[in-house]
Amino acid sequence: MRRVVFNQKGGVGKSSITCNLAAISAARGKRTLVVDLDPQGNSTHYLMGRPATELDNNAADLLEQTLSFTVFNRRPEESFVHATPFENLWVLPSSPELEFLECKLEAKHKIYKLREALKKLDQHFDDIYIDTAPALTAQE
Repeated sequence: MRRVVFNQKGGVGKSSITCNLAAISAARGKRTLVVDLDPQGNSTHYLMGRPATELDNNAADLLEQTLSFTVFNRRPEESFVHATPFENLWVLPSSPELEFLECKLEAKHKIYKLREALKKLDQHFDDIYIDTAPALTAQE
């Protein structure tokens, strides 16, 4: 089951809520994935113990792969998902580059690329928690 934690404002606890709900799920024995789509990478840093900028093969890399026309794509569950130090808990790390991918994903039909990637990940995880970026454009 996928759960999305979002709010238009930053600093309201989205990352904390995401990580804590995921930790409860993992503690209950469910294979749990946190997808960190916030360019700040707070969930990634919290779960991995180091900044998202130090991790390769992140959410931006996965989205770039889905937008390109390559024949040999790397499988999301093998190439982009990182085990955390916690049992039953994995993370698809954030990247500051996510901020710049937004305009590419807004093109017709490309927004569905994330949904397709999540469908592939659904086969490998019982629960997926998605930490989103603040919707800054909605405040203008």
